[in-house]
Amino acid sequence: MNSTPVFAVPFQEKMRKPDWLKRVVPTGKEFTGIKKQLKGLKLATVCEEAKCPNIGECWSGGEGKIATATIMVMGDTCTRGCRFCAVKTSKAPPPLDPLEPEKTAEAVKSWGV
Repeated sequence: MNSTPVFAVPFQEKMRKPDWLKRVVPTGKEFTGIKKQLKGLKLATVCEEAKCPNIGECWSGGEGKIATATIMVMGDTCTRGCRFCAVKTSKAPPPLDPLEPEKTAEAVKSWGV
């Protein structure tokens, strides 16, 4: 039998995150439209690949602002491999989509940027 004394730790209520740190799940017509369009065109964005917490603000536009996204050029894979980033990395990324420039132009034009 172990003779080490056991001490009870007093219960403490879990600290909640401050309101300014919490993010609302993005929704809305503009957000949904951009997401659907990018998926249909098979374009990758830094916003999605890096799991950006501010994606809703950019893709929704807000009052009087244009909804926009940051498109990754040359596919969804980065060759740099920065430790702080959530973007998928590879020293030998997959082949490029030859239609990506046209798809990117189509998306940007439709956003009115």
